[in-house]
Amino acid sequence: MDNNLVGQTIQGRYYVVKQLGRGGVGVTFVAQDQQCFDSLCVVKQLKPKSASEKTLEIARRLFNREAEIMNRLGHCDRIPRLLAYFEHQNDFFLVQELVEGHDLSNEIIVGEPWSEEKTITLLNDILEVLMQVQQHSVIHRDLKPSNLMRRHKDQKIVLIDFGSVKQVSTQIIDAAGEVKQTVAVGTKSYMPMEQMMGRPGFYSDIYAVGIIAIQALTGVSPKGYNIDSDGELIWRTLLDPKVSYQPQLLNILDKMVRYRHQERYSSAGVVLADLEQLDADKNDNKETVLLNSSQRTSSPPTPTAQTQSETKSQSTTEEINRETKILQDIPQPSTQQKSQAVANVVRAEPKKPKSKLFVAIGAALALIVGGIGSWIFLQQKDPEPKISLSLYENTDYGFKVDYPEVWSRQNRDDFFATGVTFFSPLEDSLDKFKERVCILIEYLPDDVSLEQYTEESIAEVKKLSDPNVGEAEVVYLGDNEGRKIIYMGDVNGNTVQRMQAWSIKDNRAYILTYTAKLDSYNNYLPSVEKMIESFETIE
Repeated sequence: MDNNLVGQTIQGRYYVVKQLGRGGVGVTFVAQDQQCFDSLCVVKQLKPKSASEKTLEIARRLFNREAEIMNRLGHCDRIPRLLAYFEHQNDFFLVQELVEGHDLSNEIIVGEPWSEEKTITLLNDILEVLMQVQQHSVIHRDLKPSNLMRRHKDQKIVLIDFGSVKQVSTQIIDAAGEVKQTVAVGTKSYMPMEQMMGRPGFYSDIYAVGIIAIQALTGVSPKGYNIDSDGELIWRTLLDPKVSYQPQLLNILDKMVRYRHQERYSSAGVVLADLEQLDADKNDNKETVLLNSSQRTSSPPTPTAQTQSETKSQSTTEEINRETKILQDIPQPSTQQKSQAVANVVRAEPKKPKSKLFVAIGAALALIVGGIGSWIFLQQKDPEPKISLSLYENTDYGFKVDYPEVWSRQNRDDFFATGVTFFSPLEDSLDKFKERVCILIEYLPDDVSLEQYTEESIAEVKKLSDPNVGEAEVVYLGDNEGRKIIYMGDVNGNTVQRMQAWSIKDNRAYILTYTAKLDSYNNYLPSVEKMIESFETIE
């Protein structure tokens, strides 16, 4: 369909008045709703990259799903309401509420740094609405000044142009109708590394908000920021040396834009808790610390007792399940250390009397029959429990695997990953962490070898999770030769150990990732090994 819709009526209802903007994935217009008193609205036209039937089928499914998400978000007063969505002549259209205002690119201007107080107010305004978005398990993915509107009627910040819907227009389909890859959605200057790699999370939006705040505070465009050898931004040297800033604010901004997402804030609510400790009206006696890259510390701001309490509360009530949004890390709600310790004692106590009994028997037999007694003791160890398995088979995903029948499972088919995750049952009432095995499919270009994929995967793990990960070992996923690594990670403050194995067949990478807490890793390992042995690709 022609992008020049000005003067036309779409769906017999929306008369297009003028064009607002044009991007790589479509065009935005102002239109009159002729069935609602000619009220003004915004019509967004999204165009898939290809007109093939397979492309349209995938785009239609994703578009409808994202429209449903936007409809839920529309109940928030700081997000434009979704009025309608429809398909017309192989293009997709969203109709949204028109927000009367101006975007922040008109306020955040190069060479005009903001005051500390004004920057803190902006941070609070953005994070308040972002927290509501995260409570609906949604990542914006394209936060930048031009997507933040200052609403004229109340001067509130309104989030517009969610990047997730743009994904419909960036699917790449090969001749066989398979999704080959997904283009990262967002704006480069405001995107952290994990988002550029197609693996965004809540912390990716936190990074973007931090960049926006630094841009306002320094008056320098993100394109002008330097990066040190660790990938961290060098931005404090851009501050006005004549101004005394609160060191705590600078520390908060540092933590928001860390290179490794594990070192960033996990959600908007946690950042707001730290911002509450600031007092932008009392700067006179504050000593500003302008660090260069060699002086920068990676330690986060030291929270007060009140901040720690608020942070724990936020983590409990606001930490959202990211099951459908992150390729490797699929967090669960965090568990306090005290609860972990109690859980470990509860799990261990039943074994103690049994262990003492066997030791006593072994000692007695040793006295009577010497070496025979020791042999009998060793033979009386609990045999490995029998694991009852069920078959999971999915022809769309192209594989089948046996998994423990007491485990639950959840399929994934979204913008970020395709596959399935299997969850272990909780061990007791104090256990809050489900060990899991995630099997995902990644579509690869024709010329990617197992060696190249392995090299890139290890490099990625070193950057994002564990710089000390070792060399890959040879493993077989069914009949297919693959590679395996074991490394450390973090899930909402819990230190975890991961085993990741992968193989390549027919331009697909099959990645199996086992994630468990340190004290439970070996307990579930026999089950995981059986899953690896049973894995089989199918047509």
